Amino acid sequence: MSIRNVKTDVLIIGAGPAGLTAGLYAARSGKKALILKGRASSRLAINYTIENYPGFLSIGSQELLEKFRVQAVRFGAEVLEGDAIAFGLESDPKYVTTKDALVEARAVILATGKPVPLEQLIPGEDRLIGQGVSYCGICDGPLFRGATVVATGDSEEAREDVLALQQMGCRVIWVPGRPTPGSAAAGLSEIEARGVTVRPGAKIKEIAGDQRVEKVTLELEGRVEDLAVSAVFIFRDIPAGPLLGRAGLTLDHKQCVAVDRFQRTNLPGVFAAGDVTCGGLQVAAAVGEGCVAALQALMYLRA
Repeated sequence: MSIRNVKTDVLIIGAGPAGLTAGLYAARSGKKALILKGRASSRLAINYTIENYPGFLSIGSQELLEKFRVQAVRFGAEVLEGDAIAFGLESDPKYVTTKDALVEARAVILATGKPVPLEQLIPGEDRLIGQGVSYCGICDGPLFRGATVVATGDSEEAREDVLALQQMGCRVIWVPGRPTPGSAAAGLSEIEARGVTVRPGAKIKEIAGDQRVEKVTLELEGRVEDLAVSAVFIFRDIPAGPLLGRAGLTLDHKQCVAVDRFQRTNLPGVFAAGDVTCGGLQVAAAVGEGCVAALQALMYLRA
């Protein structure tokens, strides 16, 4: 699978109200604006009624989100599907990598939504990101050809990546998690027939290693087992906090991105807006922050 090279003036990571507003303002100003839409959905994608957004006495959250998207695209913003899995934010230009694209941008606006608390991650996951912990089998699988790796996640995408890892020559142990109706773990015999070891019902309790991933601890029905592995591939929503911290951004104890009143982070040319800053956590606040971030990014590009 080839990696596309994409260049843009402003890269907005996140397609919620903050990201779409930022894309609208950047594109309307005549700049090339690219909005990266990951698997993690905006809270507006969960259908509920909003009665406190100015201009609408009552509107469905999904309808409002679609209005934001249509308006941003109408002014020229482009929406690209993909999760950011690596950041190079201290350089000029900046670089952000997805599963199938390398995006080069002159300015970056982070609008990834509410950060995932560290306590919701697998213990050891954040410490070993990039040292054997990966969120992209196709990207990093070739590095572990001939090695034993663990993959975890119960989605159709996870199933496809598990098979891709096996085809790359990895010795794969798949820990899909607790089975759910219609889950990708159905048809385990077919997966096992391709050489993949499946541990249904098991849970990864810890990822361990000094400098790199060395083992995982599994728990199944009260029994604990240590497995020596070289990598752990995690297929679920990607926690932006640890990745952003490794990229040089200042975060607080909640994994929120620290910004000043102009939505500027500690890195030149990098801005943040919306729930990722843990500000007002309201749609109107996110829209306002997205607007400010975009205007500041435009000023940065003119400097």
